[in-house]
Amino acid sequence: MSLGLFGRRAALAALALSLAFGPRAAHAGKIPLDEPPPKGPPATPVSVVKKVLLYLPNRLFDLTDIVRLRVRAGPGWAIGARVTRFAPFFAGDYDATWVGMPGPRGRPSLPLPAGVDAQRGIGIGPVGVGSGSQAPYYGAGEIGAGVHLYMLGFDAGFDPVELVDFFAGFAGYDVSHDDF
Repeated sequence: MSLGLFGRRAALAALALSLAFGPRAAHAGKIPLDEPPPKGPPATPVSVVKKVLLYLPNRLFDLTDIVRLRVRAGPGWAIGARVTRFAPFFAGDYDATWVGMPGPRGRPSLPLPAGVDAQRGIGIGPVGVGSGSQAPYYGAGEIGAGVHLYMLGFDAGFDPVELVDFFAGFAGYDVSHDDF
């Protein structure tokens, strides 16, 4: 059976169209197929070992994030309170060294039991409240207060968001994105 000149051209045209608009061509042109997207990079043995080794330290660090209880020593005066990060009040000026429970970390870092705080300014609300490169980091849901008179001060707080992060960490979820 011979196709003839017209039949050969029609067959070549059909072949060309099927190649141009077939699944491989569609995929090459970034046209989505019915395949599910990849789930991300596969876990490497190193990342699995790292997660296992850091599981207990991360739970301990999450536990220290829940409560802030600092005693400060240094010159200055200040008064402050906060009901979440979005409703703070602060007035004062102090430079102090502190010891105690550090409170929320905000990023993966070691929760050291001592440090330096320096804060100055006055304000109500999230804009312009207490500034300085050494101002303490307050968690998103932290409720607390602080006072500093002459050479001695304290800062106390509780963060329910960090409490949720602590319990979620047992199931492998890092709500606050502060695990190593």
